[in-house]
Amino acid sequence: MGVIVIVQYARREGLLLGIDRFTDDEGPQASVRLHELEQPNTDDNIEIVLLCSRSEEMMARTHGKYFSDKAMRNIRAQETFLNTQLN
Repeated sequence: MGVIVIVQYARREGLLLGIDRFTDDEGPQASVRLHELEQPNTDDNIEIVLLCSRSEEMMARTHGKYFSDKAMRNIRAQETFLNTQLN
């Protein structure tokens, strides 16, 4: 089984703005989400990319800029905040 990831990446800042994770079985939902994100985006600084692989670790090796410590800083902060709100 593989994973599908959609990343929203700010080129100049080198930061992820958002990440959506799906399983292989959720491919149609991932396509809908990609379209939802791409449709309103007119900012050339923002990359919206769909990646597929056997694992997120493999994606980190082949598409490192999206998964670097710096790029993931925003995502980790959001996840930490959400976890504190749920507990």
